[in-house]
Amino acid sequence: MKGCCTWKRCCGIGGDRKNTRVERKGDKRRATSFSRQNTWTRTAHPIQREETQGEKHLLEQDALDDMNPSDRLRKDCVLFYCPEAEELAKKIARESDCIELGDISWLKFSDGFPNLYVRNALQIRNRHCAFLASFHSPHVIFEQHSIIMALPRLFIGSFTLVLPFFPTGTAERMEDEGDIATAHTLARILSHIPLSRGGLASLVVFDIHALQERFYFGDSVHPYFASGVPLLRQQLSRFEDKDNIVIAYPDEGAWKRFHFYFDYYPELICTKVRDGAKRIVRLKEGDPNKKHVVIVDDLV
Repeated sequence: MKGCCTWKRCCGIGGDRKNTRVERKGDKRRATSFSRQNTWTRTAHPIQREETQGEKHLLEQDALDDMNPSDRLRKDCVLFYCPEAEELAKKIARESDCIELGDISWLKFSDGFPNLYVRNALQIRNRHCAFLASFHSPHVIFEQHSIIMALPRLFIGSFTLVLPFFPTGTAERMEDEGDIATAHTLARILSHIPLSRGGLASLVVFDIHALQERFYFGDSVHPYFASGVPLLRQQLSRFEDKDNIVIAYPDEGAWKRFHFYFDYYPELICTKVRDGAKRIVRLKEGDPNKKHVVIVDDLV
């Protein structure tokens, strides 16, 4: 038996339990000391850690600078547009070097239905694309909606629909059983834009008639309601006789919609009185005598 135990000790099998406990305690002490040392190093030199993050940022920036120009263009935006918005699209492109204009052929068949074609469709893959629409007439909605439904399926990186004017915005509620809220109908149509590689489509509308209309859109699109009122405020601030400016609201609905934008200007609030088929606007509050009157309405 002694020989067997001696053989086990020499080979390292079934060694002394007391020595094993001492070695384990020593390992724990060394591990605890190493952990404390690392903790002290991390907390005692925060500046060094920040410098490391800064160096990482510089390396990423260098990698971006060394990127192939064709890959860097994917960060830019390709702006498509309907024929009615061509002039506006060109003005937008002149304001930024990051915007490239797309090209669409707007033709018609002999029966009047649209014959559409997106030129250079392969070059817009993985690119951020936007479409500048104009729903000023029911006759153009179908052909533009055809482009809106087709662009996200061309393997683009993301898609944004810019609709400056939401034409059915005033028909957002029912006053009698049988009334059709066409604002809800158009919102449902635009809510079915296909997904792009980047996910849901974005919809940008300027100065929609009622902010609660955002809830008419489904979960398949991101509506964003922008406003041109800040641009109007900038122009008014540059007016020479700006102290004599007064803001006029044709009805209480316009006042509720925009009055908080013009806290520093006097107000004129009007009411609309119906006389059969006629609408008569009457002054309710304020004095426009010898003032520069600026009319702000929720829909013109």
